[in-house]
Amino acid sequence: MRHTALLYFVGPAGAGKSTLVASLQEWLALQRFDGITLNLDPGAETIPYAPDIDVRERFTLRDVMAEYGLGPNGAQVVCADLLAVELEWLREEVDAFHCDYVLADAPGQTELFLYREAPRVLVEGLSPRTGLVMLFDPLLSRTPAGFVTQLLLAAAAHLRFPVPMFPVLTKSDLLEPQEVDRILGWAANLELLRGDMPPAEGMGEVLSGELLRVLQTLTLESQLVAVSAKDGEGMEGIYALVQSAFAGGDDLEAHVDAH
Repeated sequence: MRHTALLYFVGPAGAGKSTLVASLQEWLALQRFDGITLNLDPGAETIPYAPDIDVRERFTLRDVMAEYGLGPNGAQVVCADLLAVELEWLREEVDAFHCDYVLADAPGQTELFLYREAPRVLVEGLSPRTGLVMLFDPLLSRTPAGFVTQLLLAAAAHLRFPVPMFPVLTKSDLLEPQEVDRILGWAANLELLRGDMPPAEGMGEVLSGELLRVLQTLTLESQLVAVSAKDGEGMEGIYALVQSAFAGGDDLEAHVDAH
């Protein structure tokens, strides 16, 4: 194993995980990095990249539905658990590649990745150099309440998997520039987010106080990066965060000069 990091891309369905994996792999190649892709979604019908390692070689959602007589939802749960069974195979596949980065595309159902035991087995056992790229949905992030909702999800992920987390505002091209600036401002400044939250009682009031502070500490210890896989923007920002966490901040110029 010589990879700098194995990164799991996690986030809500439709947030653009697979597209971001494809875009980041392309960017890495342009910078002369070797980045391989790992598809962990056995139910994926089409993927915007050619997986170097594909769990569908071992089992698919349709196979599990047929074998166990389950519908799509029940089969997804079984598939999530079956990932642990394939740990040794996945480790051998990853170790066979001498690459800089492994980009692991997690299943679209975030709760299956966060709350089943098998993904935890993967995160702890597949590589000692593991990080989570946590995708924030752009449209949900437009409001303070929606942004806090995603902080809750990211906090759960960080508690579940105590590894470096890299929060990413995905599909930023769907937002106006001032909306992106406002969201990045919330991520960087607790008081801005608290001040923009509408007056509320009960839980809403609690969230605007100490719990909100805890959420920010858990989920935004790394800078929130706005990316657009469509336009190829923000890839260097992800790279910089990963390098800072795993490679002591070695910069891109040093890598290019070395080649």
